[in-house]
Amino acid sequence: MKTFLGRLYSADEVAKMLNIEKVTCYKWLNEGRIKAMKLSGSLWRIREADLRAFVEHSINEGRR
Repeated sequence: MKTFLGRLYSADEVAKMLNIEKVTCYKWLNEGRIKAMKLSGSLWRIREADLRAFVEHSINEGRR
């Protein structure tokens, strides 16, 4: 399964990696700014590839 989806992160892990508040991470997930899978209730999983794409997009937007 890991090979198919790659590394999966929780919303809490992503918040720590991006150095943002958990509430901000959940807001971005709900808005679709960070592509993720919602498994049930508030259980989110973010693929490493999607997190990388979000970071790269954010960096590129900041250069404009």
